[in-house]
Amino acid sequence: MKFNLWNKWDPLRVCMLGNNYAPEFFNGVPKRVGDPLKRVCEETLEDLECFKKVLQDFGVTVLQPEMDRSERFIDNPFTIGYVNRKDSYLLKTPQAMEHGIRRGPLMPRDETLVIGNACYINGNDHPAVSEKLRQYGPCEDYRNTDHPHVMTEEYYNIIKGIDYPSYQDFMDNRFVESFFEPHVWQELCNYKMHSGLNSASTFPLGKHFLIGCDYTNEHVYNAEQVNLCLPETTKFKIVETEMDGHTDGNFHPVKPGAIISVRDVQNYEETFPGWDVCYLRDENWNKVKHWQDLKLENHGKWWLPGEEQNSYFTHFVETWLQDWVGYVEESVFDVNVLMLDENHCVVNNLNNKKVNAFFKKHKIEPVHVPWRHRFFWDGGIHCITLELIREGTQQDYFS
Repeated sequence: MKFNLWNKWDPLRVCMLGNNYAPEFFNGVPKRVGDPLKRVCEETLEDLECFKKVLQDFGVTVLQPEMDRSERFIDNPFTIGYVNRKDSYLLKTPQAMEHGIRRGPLMPRDETLVIGNACYINGNDHPAVSEKLRQYGPCEDYRNTDHPHVMTEEYYNIIKGIDYPSYQDFMDNRFVESFFEPHVWQELCNYKMHSGLNSASTFPLGKHFLIGCDYTNEHVYNAEQVNLCLPETTKFKIVETEMDGHTDGNFHPVKPGAIISVRDVQNYEETFPGWDVCYLRDENWNKVKHWQDLKLENHGKWWLPGEEQNSYFTHFVETWLQDWVGYVEESVFDVNVLMLDENHCVVNNLNNKKVNAFFKKHKIEPVHVPWRHRFFWDGGIHCITLELIREGTQQDYFS
């Protein structure tokens, strides 16, 4: 069995760990921009190597996406010829405005869903992620656009145009392109299903499958539709709960009956009745030197110590690396952890007294892994991993 995941705390046995560009990727980029990025890449790879060793010391088999180390930023067809070495800016022509540089395969769970004994991928991440997963075991691409997705009659009627066939004809012929008008076929193939269902926004919790929903963006999931698209979810009761951003940036169940969480995420008395919740405060950004100055330029999306006043660097990241950064001001990284088993938790901060007291209460030992540039990547310890196998079977934690 290549995939086995029923909760967030059974002993971890196989795990994917993210990977990143090497410092040499930015060779040829002007120093005021290239040197800080090379430092980020070098120290990120060092921290990943440390994390890998910790996982292996706990008996975990580690998979990492493989990267082409000969790849260079300046070889990208949309960057060649646009290096203005006089002022260290990389300039974009209107033709290239939509072509940033793809983020490395650093956060494999963002576009992948492992649940029960299945793995679903959607192909939106760096291709090295899906390539490694396919080498490891059978995966289903649940957003493959070679043919229309299966959907419920209710959903079909919502999107149906005047030239669309009946729902039954659609279901009977959705693999037969010639049956449809060309524009109808293309529209149906382009209809994207459940892009938010990934291992960052969902948690398998025994017989429950918890989905974090951002209702302001109309991310509402119909259980019947989810079951059709992702058959493994039929083994679970689907539970929706409202939250902003990725679920793993809002709270984390660390063992049966115990949760670490930001405040005001959900009503735990309804979703996790009787569970002990440790509430954490947001990172205090007002204490970070020059953060307010940088925030005006990058809208609170990322932070790299020492480069707050480097406008060339800020311009470069905002122009070319939009896919690399998120919204760090909205993140609380102390909840973004990885359980090795019920009694060991990987953290990047050993100095949170409230978390430490909560862990001691529940007989959990923190295991430190440095993750120095989490404020640049807007991703914590959990983000850069993807559990593939945990010991154990499906249990009911809410009976």
